[in-house]
Amino acid sequence: MNRQTAREECDRSNIGADGASNDECVMFIDNSNIFIEGQKYYASAQCLNLRVPQDPRCRIDIGKLVKLALCGRNLEYGALYGSEPPALDTVWRKIRDRGLIVEVFKKNFKGKEKEVDQAMAVHALRYANKTRAHKRTVVIISGDRDYRPLVEAVLDDKPEWKVELVAWENSISTQLKAIKRANFEIITLESLLGEHVDSCCFVEARWRTKLHRIPKNRTIILSFKEPLISPQASIADKQQVNKLLKQYAEEITEITGIPCFYHLCNRGPDRGRLVYIIGYNWVKDKTGGSRIDFFRICMMEKLYQLNKKCSEICQLYKKISTMMKSDTTTDGIELGNRFTGLDVEEVEELSDEESLSQIYDDDDIEQENNDTESSSISEEDSDPEGFTEVKSSEARKSRRKYSTYCQYEFCCIKGQKCDYTHTEEQKVFFKANGGKGRRGYKSKPCQFFHNKGDCKHGRSKAMNCAYYHSEEEARCYVCKNSDLEYIGHASHDHEDQ
Repeated sequence: MNRQTAREECDRSNIGADGASNDECVMFIDNSNIFIEGQKYYASAQCLNLRVPQDPRCRIDIGKLVKLALCGRNLEYGALYGSEPPALDTVWRKIRDRGLIVEVFKKNFKGKEKEVDQAMAVHALRYANKTRAHKRTVVIISGDRDYRPLVEAVLDDKPEWKVELVAWENSISTQLKAIKRANFEIITLESLLGEHVDSCCFVEARWRTKLHRIPKNRTIILSFKEPLISPQASIADKQQVNKLLKQYAEEITEITGIPCFYHLCNRGPDRGRLVYIIGYNWVKDKTGGSRIDFFRICMMEKLYQLNKKCSEICQLYKKISTMMKSDTTTDGIELGNRFTGLDVEEVEELSDEESLSQIYDDDDIEQENNDTESSSISEEDSDPEGFTEVKSSEARKSRRKYSTYCQYEFCCIKGQKCDYTHTEEQKVFFKANGGKGRRGYKSKPCQFFHNKGDCKHGRSKAMNCAYYHSEEEARCYVCKNSDLEYIGHASHDHEDQ
C-alpha cells in the first residue's frame, strides 16, 4: 500500500457519522526492530553511496514517527520497548516526554533480547483483555514474527478492533504477511514516511565519548594551525565551530564512502587544534567481503582529495594523520590515561547495535546532577547545537547508565558508582556512608542508639544509618525475597519464631 492510500484509508476509518474522529489508538513499539532497518533505509534514501549498507549516524525521531502513524487519531495508550545496554537514561527520558511508557530490558549473554518481544506481546494482550472499549486500533510498530500470535489473539477476542502493523518492508516476517483478516493492515514505514523522511530521520555525527571511547584503529586526526575555539567562547561561536566540524565529517563521509563521526580535542596542549574523525567500519562491505580498512582509504586512496577538501573548508587546516602515527600521540596517551574521557581505546569488537545504539540525540537534554554537593561539576555542558566541553571526570563516575532502578537499593555495594538508577534517599545514604551501600540495610538494630540513646546519624528515625532505630525502620530480607511486606520488622524476627 502506498503512503497516500494508507493515509486516505486511515482518515476514512477515523471519521464517524458526525464527521468527528471516533477512533482511539493504542501503540506498541519494538525499538530494536525498527532501528537498524531505519538506518539502512536512510542511507539508501539519501543516496549517500556508502561502502557499508547502513548509516549508523542516523537517528529516528520517535515522537514524529508516532505522529505519522496516528494519522490524526488520538493516542490513548503508548509504550516503547527497548533493551539495555547500551541506551542511556537520558535517551529513554526524552522518549517518555513524548507521552510514551518505556519498558527497558537487559540483553542476555548472546546479546539477544527475546524478553522485549515477550513483554510487549504480554502487555498488549493484557491491555486488550482489561479494556472494555468497543473500538480501538492497535498499532504495532514492528515486523517480528513473534507478534503473529498477538495479532491473531486481538482480532479473535476483539472483532470490532483493528490492528495495524507498521514496519520496514524488509523486516516484516512472512508469518505476518500471511495473515489475511479484514481488520488487519500492514503499512510499510517507507510508504508512511515518504517526503517526511528528513523530519523523522536525521544524522547526528558527533561521537559520544560518554558512550564509547575513541578507537585508535579507525580514527584519523585533522590538525589545525590554531585552535578552532577558545575555552571562553560564546555559545554562538560554539555553534559555528560545531557546524564546521559537522561539515568535515560529512565531506569525509562523501569522499571515503564510510560514515564518519567527529570529536574536538578539548584537553592538553592541542586543545581545539585536533579534530578526531572516527570512521564506522565494523560491518563488512556490501559485497560481504572483509572489513573495510579506513586507514588505507584515507591515507592512500583518498589522501589527495581529503587534503584538498579539508583545506577548502577552513584555511587553518594543516594536515591529516592517523592516531597510530600522529606526532600528537603524547597527547593521545595523556588523554587515554586521564580518564576514560577523551577515552582512547585499543581495538574492541562491538556488536552492530552497541555501535548504533541511540535513537535520540541527547544534546539538548539537561543533564542530571547525581552529586548532591553544589560544588560538583557536570561532565558535559551542552548547548543547543551540541558543542560540548569536558570539564571533569567525576560526573562520569556518577552518571546513571541504565534507566532501570537498581534491585539492591540501599544495599548496593557499588553505591555512587552503580550504573543503575537510585532514588534521592539512596544517593544521600551512599554519600553519608563512604559512597557505598550496606548489605543488610536496616536488618539489625543500631547498638549506639539502643545502648546510648544517640547515633551520629540521628536520635530518632535516621535514614543514613545502616541499622534501624525503631521497628518502623526495620527491614526483613527474608520477606523481601519472597515478595512479601518487608518493612516494619527485621530479618532476625524469623529466627525468634
